This record gives sequence, C-alpha cells and structure tokens, in this order.
Amino acid sequence: MLTYTETQIRKSFINCSKGEAQRINLPKDVLGGWESRIFLAWIDPKAPQNGYMVAETEDGLRGIVLQKKAGKGSGNAQMCQLCMTLHPGSGISLVSIQRPHTKRDHYNSLGAYVCADLACSDYTQGRKKPDGIRQMGETLTPEQRAARTLDNVQGLIGRVQQN
Repeated sequence: MLTYTETQIRKSFINCSKGEAQRINLPKDVLGGWESRIFLAWIDPKAPQNGYMVAETEDGLRGIVLQKKAGKGSGNAQMCQLCMTLHPGSGISLVSIQRPHTKRDHYNSLGAYVCADLACSDYTQGRKKPDGIRQMGETLTPEQRAARTLDNVQGLIGRVQQN
C-alpha cells in the first residue's frame, strides 16, 4: 500500500459528508506502517460502534464508514467475509454500511460480517490469530491470500458506491 496523508484519507470517504469525515478520529498508528498493510481499518476508540476502512481501488483511494450492530455473536464459529478467517462467534461483527445517497435522495445500506477488531490485514498475513479456533488449511500463498483480501475489500467498497 502506498503512503497517504491524513487529508487524503479524510477525502477518500464516500459514504459520509465532508464534515463527518473531518470529525473521524484517526489514531496515530493508522498513519504509519503502510508497507505492511493490505488496507487500512480501525475502530474508533472514542466510539467503538464505529469502524473505518480505506483501500486503494481502481478509482483511487476510497474509504467507508462502518456501523457495528449491537448484540453478542453466536457461540458458533463464523467467517469474516473479507479475510476468510474463522473466529469464535464473538470475533465477528455484523456491520451496516450506509450507501451514498442517490440522485433521488433514497438512502440505503448493506451489511457484512467482518472481523470485530477490523484486523483483517494482520489475520491474512499471519501476524495475528483468533483465540481458541483452528483455521482451515489453505493452499494459497501469502501473496495470494493478501490479493484475495484486497479483492474482497475492493468489492465491498464497489458495492457501497453502486447507486
């Protein structure tokens, strides 16, 4: 991933207003360590129900705001739709992603099951492992897993952009 400034990150958000993007809490660690990340993602430490995801796409840098749905995960193992990591039920969150308004001002949203801590890059690259659950064996190389995760993130952002 290339290096971006705070201003570029704030301007990348497609599903919130410019004012809302300016108020997003950007932790300092989000602005560093670009070369080891597939995409940027973080939970707002001041409002843990809010998450943010920023990735390089064909249209340039794009970011989306995620809203975690309240509730406890099931006791069953679940898989993140982005990095394909299995987690205990509490390790996956259903997030709601508000789509940008259409020309007719109709708002809608879509949902996705993602890692509750948004650490998909770390899970994909093996820097982090979910507690207490065995992962399925994969035949993909680390580079192929990273490419799959980025494709899944770009696909999610693309679905949010569709009007």
